[in-house]
Amino acid sequence: MNFEIQATPRTPFLMLNTKSYRIVLEGESYPEDTKKFYDEPMSTLHKFLGMDHPENVVSQFKLKYFNSSSAKVLLDLFLVIEEAAVRGNKMTIEWHFTKDDDNMRELGEEFSEELNQAEFKLVSIP
Repeated sequence: MNFEIQATPRTPFLMLNTKSYRIVLEGESYPEDTKKFYDEPMSTLHKFLGMDHPENVVSQFKLKYFNSSSAKVLLDLFLVIEEAAVRGNKMTIEWHFTKDDDNMRELGEEFSEELNQAEFKLVSIP
């Protein structure tokens, strides 16, 4: 179930580590075919998040840029994380943004408004 997909100029680094209960998306996301790029890893993430977890699952989003079709994928993932939290799993989302990137901070704030049970942390980095 673990996977690690290396970043390209148009796609982010994606990682699921089931032993450390960690999910990472990092880089830029504007693939030519969003569905083709995300279908398999998101299916795996949805299966993982559909299970019960004894540990806090931490999802780290360290995105510099993403397009609107990637935003839909992110929102869907946030909603699956929220469903896992509603079922009683401890879920933490860390939304990383550079301190001078107001747009990315605001996008994180907007995503956080969709969640009630999952913990959402805005993480400003220098």
